[in-house]
Amino acid sequence: MTKREHPLKGEFDTGAARWERTTHEDGTPAALEIGYADNGLVALRMAEDPEGDILIYTPAEWEAFVEGVRDGEFDLETWDDEPIVEVIEDDDEPAKR
Repeated sequence: MTKREHPLKGEFDTGAARWERTTHEDGTPAALEIGYADNGLVALRMAEDPEGDILIYTPAEWEAFVEGVRDGEFDLETWDDEPIVEVIEDDDEPAKR
């Protein structure tokens, strides 16, 4: 199936789209592919499952998404700098409930 229809955004032809695979910082291939259609729509799909589900964006939606990524809107907090805490239970005390 090469054509996907979005009820509000229109048709995205996966066969005619120009697909680019994302890469990690070290240049190795990442999991996502970005597709650019001639009608301006942009799609995301898993590279390992090209016939699977895709997300379809209008040009305005895609631009807002890209700007959000650049601004750090989707950055996840990490625990890399947090100290490791080890919890040791005392067998002499009853467990609190």
